[in-house]
Amino acid sequence: MFDWLKRTINKSLFGINVFFSGLLLLSYLAAYVPPSTFYYLAILALGYPYLLLINILFAGWWLYRRKRYFYLSLVCMVIGYSYFLNFFAFNFVGAHAEGDRQLKVMSYNVRYFDAPFYQKKQIDQLDKAHQSILNIIKEQGVDIFCGQEFSGKTMAYNKRSEKELAHKMGLKYHYQAGGSSLAIFSKYPILKKGAIAFKGTYNGAIFADIKIEDEILRVYCFHLQSVRLSGDEKQVLKQENITTLNQNETQEKYKKINGKLKNAFLLREQQVKFIHNHITNSPYPVIVCGDMNDTPSSYAYHCLSDGMKDAFSIKGAGWGSTYAGSIPFLRIDYAFVSPDLSLQAFQVIDHTTSDHYPIYTQIRY
Repeated sequence: MFDWLKRTINKSLFGINVFFSGLLLLSYLAAYVPPSTFYYLAILALGYPYLLLINILFAGWWLYRRKRYFYLSLVCMVIGYSYFLNFFAFNFVGAHAEGDRQLKVMSYNVRYFDAPFYQKKQIDQLDKAHQSILNIIKEQGVDIFCGQEFSGKTMAYNKRSEKELAHKMGLKYHYQAGGSSLAIFSKYPILKKGAIAFKGTYNGAIFADIKIEDEILRVYCFHLQSVRLSGDEKQVLKQENITTLNQNETQEKYKKINGKLKNAFLLREQQVKFIHNHITNSPYPVIVCGDMNDTPSSYAYHCLSDGMKDAFSIKGAGWGSTYAGSIPFLRIDYAFVSPDLSLQAFQVIDHTTSDHYPIYTQIRY
């Protein structure tokens, strides 16, 4: 009787294991299948870190029980090893390299310097948040800064930001445009600049051709489509509200969330193709920085990284999460460079006032 029960439990667990291993394998396809072809693969790719963790636990359990079942999860994880390396890097993080022809670049979604979260009566808190973000930028001593959602509560705050970056940090050349307040600040002269607008959305990209000594590099700053969940939709995703799942009101909110997710995936598919085409036609080596609002398992990442070096994968270390919100393990901010540029260092700065962590990249040009 006991042996029968044990076999039944093992078979049931293995059935669950097969299910989650299958989902893990399907999540790999999201990088190659456009969301417009089959949107649900894009949703599945969002859960890659959790599907990976579940398969690690199953492999460990079967290994502990000395069952050959552990080969299932092991093989599935080995097949997706390259995907794992886009999430977790094994490079050693040492001191930033020094010497000639070193270019230090930061990309940071500053979330409008936290302005949407403060009222007029909270001006002291707004000033503190604004200055805190500027201090984070200053501490890195960068040569080029790429900012997303880079505007404050009023024009006075915007002028303060420009003044601090230009006069206190030496980033006196700048270009600001784009529907989601994009900015490129540089210590070196900007020869040419332009904006890449996306139809039907506030998101976009900008570029600047920057002359650095005898070289010209084209720098892109981008911000792809976000999901734009409302406050009550974010609230329903919290764990304590799982008990209301069967209520009609909650189900309607989940339908709205699903619709917004789908819309964001479809728009990012169009946006990333447009940017990639623009990059391909650049006459100069490129540095591409920004907030993709998507993970390394996504079609957007696969498209934009094609033919480029991902700074995190080559010089980063650890999990590399850049989202500072309530969802862990999300790497949605990126720095890519042309193959002929040498990467010296990459770091996610573990300090922020925004809902994103800034990323620092050091390049030898």
